[in-house]
Amino acid sequence: MNVTGIITKKRQPRVSGKTIVDKACDDRTIERVEEKYLITKEEKTALLKKIEKNLKHDEFYKEEVLSIYFDTKNSDLAINSIERPAFREKLRARMYKMPKGKSDVFLEVKSKVVVKKTKIGNKRRLILKERDFEKFLKGESLISLAEKSHKGEFQQLQIARELAYLMDYYGLEPRLFIAADRVAFKGRDNPEFRLTFDENLRFREKDLHFKKSTKCEKYFPSTDSPKNSIIMEVKTMNAMPPWFVAELSRLKIYPTRFSKYGKIYQLINERNQKNV
Repeated sequence: MNVTGIITKKRQPRVSGKTIVDKACDDRTIERVEEKYLITKEEKTALLKKIEKNLKHDEFYKEEVLSIYFDTKNSDLAINSIERPAFREKLRARMYKMPKGKSDVFLEVKSKVVVKKTKIGNKRRLILKERDFEKFLKGESLISLAEKSHKGEFQQLQIARELAYLMDYYGLEPRLFIAADRVAFKGRDNPEFRLTFDENLRFREKDLHFKKSTKCEKYFPSTDSPKNSIIMEVKTMNAMPPWFVAELSRLKIYPTRFSKYGKIYQLINERNQKNV
């Protein structure tokens, strides 16, 4: 089954050069240029020392990022993430802190398209209370839950319908829990520039919920300072600022391909094959 491009035409961005025309209209639909880097702790320290005057703490400066990824029984979305077609998408639920009863869950479709060598990410997200997300996992209708919590909000109800269709038609179900410790910055003079550092990447295949649990496996080797174990990600509406590009060049930090879900799926799949 190939699930790539389910609603491609509807969400695919228009680009002029390297400037996005369809910019984010609010925090429920987000579209931007994205780039990832794998770096060491030493490189992170050296980079921040040079650029910290251009940055300020993001609203979610220091948080745990908790995600539950949905997929088909054949892991089609994970395979697409690895094979990297020009357009690909994934569906996940995300929280930005440990739940305390009233925390929000972002149930979102994240797509990525490459246009003229520019990687553009798009997220359409439905915001749910943690208790409503738990009800959804237990089988309650997503559309019904959205209608109760987002009455009269056309965009949220439309996204809920898209998500429900996507899950039902392709048989998507929770497959993997992934967590990381994140620090996040934004540009001091350009708040649309966002820089994040994810460390302590970990995962589990069971207990796919957001309740507190310590049963996770680390993705990177558990040493004091593993090489290239920090995932740095840049998100911006336009081109990266010159001061940032200059420091990346000086430190010889180059973009890489790293999908958390895709990489962890590969690790699990390779391990399962060895045990056959």
